[in-house]
Amino acid sequence: MNAPLRAVRNGLVGLLALMLASGIALLLGALPYGSGAQPSPGDAVTIHVATNGFHTDILVPSVTATRDWRPLLEASPITRESADAPMIAFGWGSQSAYTELGAITDLSPRLLLKAAAFDASVVHVQPVAAIRPGPNLLTFDVTQAGYQALVDHIEQSLQYGPSGSPIVLEGLSHGLGDAFLRGRDRFWLLRSCNVWVGEGLRKAGLPVGLWTPLAQSLMWSLSWNAPAATRP
Repeated sequence: MNAPLRAVRNGLVGLLALMLASGIALLLGALPYGSGAQPSPGDAVTIHVATNGFHTDILVPSVTATRDWRPLLEASPITRESADAPMIAFGWGSQSAYTELGAITDLSPRLLLKAAAFDASVVHVQPVAAIRPGPNLLTFDVTQAGYQALVDHIEQSLQYGPSGSPIVLEGLSHGLGDAFLRGRDRFWLLRSCNVWVGEGLRKAGLPVGLWTPLAQSLMWSLSWNAPAATRP
């Protein structure tokens, strides 16, 4: 086989492998795993999952009997001004992608390679003044025990300084009253921002896809068990 034909063959094989991997990722993420614990009326904590199409966040109450997040908001001079917001959105991901990627069109080979190569992680913190229902938001009630597990998941993703406070990345913000905190684990493509969200929701007791690298497949898996009023 001559070189041009061999190059075409190798390209087709690579394309088919990529399509197969993408299909597996969609399948594993879209099919929910687990039965989920149903909270009693007095045991429920309401949380939300939001997406912008390629990234997901977990929205939790700022204050419950389980966790008061206001001290965390007060750690940054940016979020301190909105420490009384009723909800707070948490996201996790690559420091490079999170802070340099304003839109999907900003994704460059350099940025992708840097993020894939075990980039430092950050936790994004966004005070939320009001919940706006829509096709990109799902709402769930979890048990108190499930919420405690979710809280532990978020806290264990943070790095803390000598004083016990989270480490704020000064000057980093999307300009929306949000802040970035230094994460503990490394980011890589097989453990993306959406995988982190899926892990947290699974710990909270929600049926979620086994592996959720894509926002769309994560939301699909959650939609199977979301209340009808909140399904997209």
